[in-house]
Amino acid sequence: MKHLTALTPLLIAAAATFSAPASAHHSQSMFDTSKEIVIEGTVSRFDWVNPHMYLVVATTGPDGQPALVEGEGVGITQALVDGLDRNALTPGTPVVMRANPNRGGWGKQVRIMDVTTEDGEVHPFYAANRRTRTLTPAESLEGHWAPSRAGFGAAMGAMARWPVTPAGRAAQAALADDGVCNLDSPPVLSVFDELRTIELGEDEIVLRFDNTGDHGERVVHMSAAHPADVQASLLGHSIGRWEGETLVIDTIGFPADSSGLALNVPAGPRKHMVERLTLTEDRTRLRYEVTVEDPDYLTGLATLTQQWDHRPDLEFSQDTGACDPEVARRYKDHVPTE
Repeated sequence: MKHLTALTPLLIAAAATFSAPASAHHSQSMFDTSKEIVIEGTVSRFDWVNPHMYLVVATTGPDGQPALVEGEGVGITQALVDGLDRNALTPGTPVVMRANPNRGGWGKQVRIMDVTTEDGEVHPFYAANRRTRTLTPAESLEGHWAPSRAGFGAAMGAMARWPVTPAGRAAQAALADDGVCNLDSPPVLSVFDELRTIELGEDEIVLRFDNTGDHGERVVHMSAAHPADVQASLLGHSIGRWEGETLVIDTIGFPADSSGLALNVPAGPRKHMVERLTLTEDRTRLRYEVTVEDPDYLTGLATLTQQWDHRPDLEFSQDTGACDPEVARRYKDHVPTE
């Protein structure tokens, strides 16, 4: 699923706080993320769908009349990594919803930060889970990994500051990929707070990604060079080598991609990516570093660093459903007209 994102100034601001992740499947500019509102009521409906889930709360409107407020949440695979319990928010459940308001005013979608139930439990949506998670050490890079919501926001903030050319900024402003269902290309695929697994082999290393209802698989060939006849593909052609305990992945062979550098910034066919994966000293996290060059849309090297938590408790999601194009476009009815 191609995750679509807010415009650069909003993303930089969002990355500065753990409570506001920096990306979604469409521009977040319709929401005023500098403000929070609190809505009390009961759950009317919980649409557990991709690329965004929606919680509808029955409440009382400003005019004192019964009203329904629709709140947007993250993708299912992101919610599962962060620990959102779908069964805790059944119809009729009394809730307090904390949200960012719509710039278009009352009656339009809001952006859900979290929801609190009568037992005092806080259920995370766009806001990061407040519970402390105890991580267990990994024996090697092999295993199940996922960035935290805060790590995801920081990575997207770093991408928002990449040295994009004027042509890239012009293409970004068109928001051409908003509301479109496609698998993400790396490095975008690599930074989302969703499950990814690593399988180590002598000749190949396989990275699998749980990408909002779609599964992406990258094969890293442990060979010395790329073949001369590399065929362009969304995930590129990767070769790897070990530098001590660090896995270094070199990837070329990308096609032109309308959001290949994230945030609606396109990538050209000369995109070249070098990633470095290293266990942290306590072996509970993996340090992910990437350097990207793209002569068509970057004025220089672009870099970011992120950590992936060791998450053996997670399994690939089998019941999330693929990205639904109709759901992906659902936000458009709530974009302010002015």
